[in-house]
Amino acid sequence: MPGPLRQRLRAWWEGYDLAELKRRLAARVANEDAARSPRLPSLPHAQAVPPQPSETSNWPPERVAAAQIVWGDGSLTPRGVSQLRALSARAGLGQHSRVLHLGAELGGVASELHAGIGCTVLAAETQKPLAAASDGRVALLRAADGPLLPDADFILVDGITERGEPLTTLLRSQCETLAPGGQVAVRSLVMTDDRQTASPRYREWAEAEPVRPRLRTVETLSRLVEDARLSVIAVSDISADYAAEVEYSWGGAIDRIRALHREPEGQALIPHLLAEGERWLRRIELIREGVIGVRVLIATRRDRARR
Repeated sequence: MPGPLRQRLRAWWEGYDLAELKRRLAARVANEDAARSPRLPSLPHAQAVPPQPSETSNWPPERVAAAQIVWGDGSLTPRGVSQLRALSARAGLGQHSRVLHLGAELGGVASELHAGIGCTVLAAETQKPLAAASDGRVALLRAADGPLLPDADFILVDGITERGEPLTTLLRSQCETLAPGGQVAVRSLVMTDDRQTASPRYREWAEAEPVRPRLRTVETLSRLVEDARLSVIAVSDISADYAAEVEYSWGGAIDRIRALHREPEGQALIPHLLAEGERWLRRIELIREGVIGVRVLIATRRDRARR
């Protein structure tokens, strides 16, 4: 590595010039601390992705493995644990509750919910490479599928809204058998200043994403949810909490990342971690500047009287 990873990641968050930092630290690399490092996390699920010619470039095994070092086993983005607790309490979830997680990545959030509450959680993902990499923990969801979890008490939707997928179709089918009193929570990046979509900085971020984002405004997102026979009863801005979690998670991962360059297997992940760090920095900058934001929409069914 051209310089200690701790300083390189800190440079991203604090705005240092990486080229200058490299020159200043070059003389110190040979003398870096040689203390025993933690073992590279075992990531069999990330490495089990079968060939998918049309999709592998978005989520190669190395990228999946690198992301889990930062976000935890089964997760490729922030879990929002504090939000999960608040949403679970609001929905009145308990050990006998049935939860459907759409946009589940490799099942990390589903595991979090099951461990914290003891409820039944079915995880589903629309991206084939991720469903395949989950080793059976996550089901593949298609727009034409019927309800995956009948009588669900709570449906959590992550990520799907950000990729321009047929949100209304997916929600209408999966919420068709939502239990009486059940709730739907949609967590999503949103476009807060659509004048910036043509800006170089926004395009640079969008082109680096695994799947090119198709962000909607809060108003458009609410309308699509309403079109699925749901009523939006609350909208919360969680942008600040989201940005803080991203920064905290990368800060906590610095020592694990720094240890990787001591092992051959870990060295292969370093370029992917560096690219991921830059991608997340761009995302947080856009959030801090008010170009994009993060919202949670809470909805319930309008037509429960038909059952």
